[in-house]
Amino acid sequence: MRTPSASRTALSRRTLLAAGAAVLSGAGGLTAARQARADGTLIWNAWGPLAGYGVSAECNPGGGGFACGAADVSITVGSDTADRFSNVNANPRGIVTYVNAIGNRRFIDVTPDGAPLALAGYQYLYAVRLPRVPTKDSAPWIPEQTHQMIQFWDGSNRLWPANKHTLEAASFWKLNPWRDDYGRVFVYTTDANGALARHDTGITVPPDVNWHVFDIRVDLEKRVYAGISVDGKWWNPLTNVPLARIHHQDWGSELALILTAESENAYPSSPDTVTRWTTQFKDPKLYRLP
Repeated sequence: MRTPSASRTALSRRTLLAAGAAVLSGAGGLTAARQARADGTLIWNAWGPLAGYGVSAECNPGGGGFACGAADVSITVGSDTADRFSNVNANPRGIVTYVNAIGNRRFIDVTPDGAPLALAGYQYLYAVRLPRVPTKDSAPWIPEQTHQMIQFWDGSNRLWPANKHTLEAASFWKLNPWRDDYGRVFVYTTDANGALARHDTGITVPPDVNWHVFDIRVDLEKRVYAGISVDGKWWNPLTNVPLARIHHQDWGSELALILTAESENAYPSSPDTVTRWTTQFKDPKLYRLP
């Protein structure tokens, strides 16, 4: 199993692979034993599956030329003896392809409580579980990573001079057992040159089959992160870490806040082989921060 070489790695919507990618260290802000808590006003709460989420395909994230389309991602409802949840599936057909399945919930013009979208602080939580522990022997069930994101889009420059750029608070949990960053949690940011980079949160979550609560926070007015935590065990305020900004010339004029729950299979090995992945999500919540 391998990931794309530097010659094949390119920046897509926001995905960075290790080859040729900038990594900004941020572990110094990490503290332990902070309790998971809501510091704002609850404005949306959906117990169980990802209510209202659609799914879209980000094909060949970070590079590759594999055939890929809408049929290569899906979102389905699952259950066990204790829970109902959503399965976000990358490559459900089990073909040779490379895709990030983006589960997404969009709020247009207003937040779920009816308040106008604003350059405010928001906190997005969900519970995530792996249906199996990825190992070097678990093929074809080999993931690359999962993603969590708060994305803000102002297509008409109503609230800030976006000029067709998103603001994104986006974390990712590395799950490819063939990589040395297995289990580590990063966020995407913008470096001093305006380029997309990944920032090391200092958080490591060893992959297992337990539910984990991921919590990402954003300050849209200041265009920076407002913190990240996992399970309330680790907290990094991500002080002054800029948000990612991604250009989308072809997107519309709407004002939107988008929440994501994403699942990405690993880059196929050479010779090309099948990889696929499913990530389970439940209990999404959105808070407005003071």
